[in-house]
Amino acid sequence: MIGLKDSQWLRDLPARTTLKLFNQRHVRSWLGHRYDATVLRHRASLPQLSLPDAGIVEDLDTRGIHVTTLGALGIPGGEADLSRAAALAENFADSARALSREGRSFIIVPPEKIVRSAMIFRWGLQDRLLDIAEAYLGLPAAYDGVAINYTVADGRAVSTRKWHRDWEDRRMLKVAVYLHAVDDAGGPFQQISRPDTLQDDLKGFTYALSDDRELEQRLGAGYEVDVVSCVGPRGTVVFCDTARYFHRGKPAISRDRAALFYSYFADPPRHPFLCERTGLSRADIEWMVRRLPERQRRAALWRRRLPPLLKLIPPASL
Repeated sequence: MIGLKDSQWLRDLPARTTLKLFNQRHVRSWLGHRYDATVLRHRASLPQLSLPDAGIVEDLDTRGIHVTTLGALGIPGGEADLSRAAALAENFADSARALSREGRSFIIVPPEKIVRSAMIFRWGLQDRLLDIAEAYLGLPAAYDGVAINYTVADGRAVSTRKWHRDWEDRRMLKVAVYLHAVDDAGGPFQQISRPDTLQDDLKGFTYALSDDRELEQRLGAGYEVDVVSCVGPRGTVVFCDTARYFHRGKPAISRDRAALFYSYFADPPRHPFLCERTGLSRADIEWMVRRLPERQRRAALWRRRLPPLLKLIPPASL
């Protein structure tokens, strides 16, 4: 009889095999040259940003992170979506704690709840956010949707509560929105503002949860001084590159933490078979964007434009 772990391993085998293939020396060199040429061609077409939004991109380029608030951003619909998402998280709290007691390490509000409140998903497709993402990524942004991450205050340093980098692309953008106030004991998002220079198309891409020894090897001694701990009130917004920079959700000990996480990467991403991390089905995404303008539909339905062979590879499990 095949157990759950064996079943997941078999399901993820095509994605992990393709990742190894993409990191063979000649393949990654070809991918890198093609990527560099595409970024260069698109440079003249990058969106023109306002001074505040250009400041966000500058911070991402230099430090990999920018912290603000929904009020300061002033993007329409933010407060209403925050309230909807906070209600979903509150209603899910008992289930989340039960899952944590059973040993579940990564917990999100069921994606179908977001589908029923589709404005939460659509908020991440506003032109201003797509402009910021495109300006930072250097290419049109593919939108991987949104998840409501729920961290139970059990103090466990497991899964995404350990230092790691995301594996979807060379660089990517996540926009986190806190659904309530988060202090240092409440599981704040943390990032080390030193990019991992041992990973690129020349050296290859590898991923693992990292301990202090590996962090020092990759980032250099004294990396701890560059840890940014994002504490803040309800509505705190964190723009961050989770592919180039090590990050984690600090283990929560005083109260549970719930936050929206919106995800963007280049269209197409380097590793499309490691994307689709929100649990939202493709059919549900198509339904949620069916009446949106062309730019928004293209961003959300990025997978349609993949080469046929890559479309055949199922995405790795959450």
